[in-house]
Amino acid sequence: MNKPAPSLPQARQALARAVGLSAFVYGYPLTETYRTCRLQTDPQAQRRAGASAGSDVRAPLNTLHHSPRPSTHEDRDVVTPANDLLYSMAWIHLADGPRLLTVPSSAAHPGRYFVLALYDAYTENFENLGPRNCAPEGETVVLVGPGGSVPEALRGHRVVQCPTNLVWLIGRILVGDESDWPAARALQAEIRLAPAPGTPEGAPPPAIAQWAGEPVDAMAAAFENDEPAAQVAPRFFTNLCHALAEAPGRVEDRALVAWFGQAGLLPLADFRWEALDEPVRNGLIEGFSEGVALVAAMGRNRRPKPWTMAVATGRYGHEFLGRARVAYMGLGALATDEAVYAAGHFDMHQQPLDGQHRYALRFAADDMPPVDAFWSVTLYDADRFLYPNALQRHALGDRSAGLQHEADGSLQIDIGHAPPARTSNWLPAPAGRFYLILRMYHPREGVRQWRIPELQALEG
Repeated sequence: MNKPAPSLPQARQALARAVGLSAFVYGYPLTETYRTCRLQTDPQAQRRAGASAGSDVRAPLNTLHHSPRPSTHEDRDVVTPANDLLYSMAWIHLADGPRLLTVPSSAAHPGRYFVLALYDAYTENFENLGPRNCAPEGETVVLVGPGGSVPEALRGHRVVQCPTNLVWLIGRILVGDESDWPAARALQAEIRLAPAPGTPEGAPPPAIAQWAGEPVDAMAAAFENDEPAAQVAPRFFTNLCHALAEAPGRVEDRALVAWFGQAGLLPLADFRWEALDEPVRNGLIEGFSEGVALVAAMGRNRRPKPWTMAVATGRYGHEFLGRARVAYMGLGALATDEAVYAAGHFDMHQQPLDGQHRYALRFAADDMPPVDAFWSVTLYDADRFLYPNALQRHALGDRSAGLQHEADGSLQIDIGHAPPARTSNWLPAPAGRFYLILRMYHPREGVRQWRIPELQALEG
């Protein structure tokens, strides 16, 4: 028996629902970029006095900020921060002209890993500058936005054409314990950012200046904080349309973005949610909810396993769903030729990691993580931030001071809430759920085939 045809309002709501789902998956990384930029550059959001000791201190647009110490549990601007790096960050706006980025001399700091990673507004890690591709004595690079030109006086410099006018610079410098901080800071001080001759300071991008609502992660608000989708979706789609007006994306994505317009989602700086009619608004809210659920489910293993290695981060092509998931789990991930990440959520018995239990992560002497730079294992609380503990220890790796190897050369990392008898190799965990990220910098050939040791649940 034939079903009755849907009414026009029902059909329009169904269309908007489909558009809303697609627009969320495609646009979530873009809105997260603009949200984070707003959070970190808004002069009204400067942190409390004394916060300059942290790694998430805000700085004006086109200004470098150097973190004086590694990230701790106090640093909560960006989820899953590494704990063995000093970060240098800048939000760069190229609409008014090129910028000059000075890459430090690697010869002056032999053996110290560093990279200046550049991300476009869609979280694409389009360039990594460092010892592997820059002159040993250092060099100055010209950053040019879409359609921008290089001043005649700078024609001899390396030019990096940036896909969007908004660029996020994240510098990473390997650092050890506190005695090593001054040497790492000396390298930081050699990173410089300046306008090219004739480039004015300019104004912040309108999509940042007119951000709708508080700069809260829409995915986290709807999925983790249970804020009703009817409240979150209008803010999300408003900010998305504002951002699309400034960062229209790749040419090959324009047809998809144009399809969003079938439900009124147009790349307009003056987009207004209230101008959409009720069936379309209802459909977009439904699509938003489904998009949030889809991105959240994307990271869950089809079957629980101890480790899940990220096979594509930083450069995504048309893998929009994977890009959205990475933006949610770890905004600012490096491309896999620079670093490979693996997430550990389960033990060898496919049980979720929980600090009430004790675990051992054992690396054989001849089977350490295959890297040319360094590796580390970092522990995160269920909220995706570092776990506060009395040792102020958040990660262990091949550069950690005081680690004790076994007689056969193997290395065991002990994980749990209660301290073991030997604390030199202990990675403290909360009393409840947690997860691990194994980071491998300058991974060697065949890293994807390397089998990461399973976490062994210990008795008692």
